[in-house]
Amino acid sequence: MKFALSKKSLFSVLFFSLFSCLFALPGVTKKIPDLSGQFVYYEDKSFERESYFGIIFYDEGTYGLRYFAPSKTDVKPLLPKKDIQILFSLDITKKYVELTGERIISAISPEDTDIINYLHDMLYELTARLQKASPNGFIENKITVPQEFEQFGGQVKVNFDPLIPIFNIKSIEDSTGKIVFNLVTAGQLSSSSDENFSAFEGLPVKTEDQHSFSPNKKAEKQKITYKKTSSFTQKITLDSQWTAKAENFYTLSNSAILAFDIIDLSKTDSAQKTNISNTLLQKFTLGTDGTYPYSQLQKLETSTSETKVSNLFFNDISKSFTRDFKILTQLDENHLAILSLTVFQGVYSKNNKYFDSILKSYSAK
Repeated sequence: MKFALSKKSLFSVLFFSLFSCLFALPGVTKKIPDLSGQFVYYEDKSFERESYFGIIFYDEGTYGLRYFAPSKTDVKPLLPKKDIQILFSLDITKKYVELTGERIISAISPEDTDIINYLHDMLYELTARLQKASPNGFIENKITVPQEFEQFGGQVKVNFDPLIPIFNIKSIEDSTGKIVFNLVTAGQLSSSSDENFSAFEGLPVKTEDQHSFSPNKKAEKQKITYKKTSSFTQKITLDSQWTAKAENFYTLSNSAILAFDIIDLSKTDSAQKTNISNTLLQKFTLGTDGTYPYSQLQKLETSTSETKVSNLFFNDISKSFTRDFKILTQLDENHLAILSLTVFQGVYSKNNKYFDSILKSYSAK
């Protein structure tokens, strides 16, 4: 597989539907409004078999819910794959969940009644958890809230994170501290034909691949300076093994791509400008186009003016794994600097010091 993404398309992906189609669950106010096409998947360990619960926004008042359980051939009796999807419409004038319609969009059997009821219950219950977490259902920062939840045995602790779309829930712990409901992955559809939500069937345990690259330690290093405007400068140190495709876009053979740019927000109104950094930060954590992040492996480091995000992604189409790094720097109230480095996991795992040194060499000011 080759990296075919251009610098233009790389940053256009970051801003796909950035401010259009903003939503939130009934009776909920969001720090980061949900975007059309965003979805999340959780593993629900209250089931005896491996089970996933997913929810997606389609448009205002329309949600899709899905239960998926992979087939199990190493147990008796054999467990066939279970895949149930329901499309719900809600009354958007209400401050609570009131269904106005539903359509089952997958094949079902009479024995699936419990699962259908489960999907109904989870839509009501998880919305209620968010509404009760804080006044007006507004999650400002990561918080843990004790609540009662019959599905998970009674008293639980719900861990919230405003970066996670829709329910803002990262995990739920039972009374013994065991994780019983856990975020697995999250994403956003890139088009009406994107099947990322309906195609999800879990993430591989093994994350290594066959991609390899051996850096030449004697390769000549070069300090690269990029000034998009006279006011701000981005700098990074690369070596002669990198090929410049543009003055701020580089490739390392077929192993990695690196791009950086400065975003001008001076023509953006103040209401949008206030939330743009958080919205971009959330987008850095989401998968798209057949790619799913390992959400529990994501790392965020935040300082006064800079946020670093690292992800491990699985591409279900190419069956490859990539490490992705983003650095977001607030230069002033009207300008943001972005650095993006994506490298195959097999290459990064064997040369992590090489790539980490490149990231450390970057600055924007």
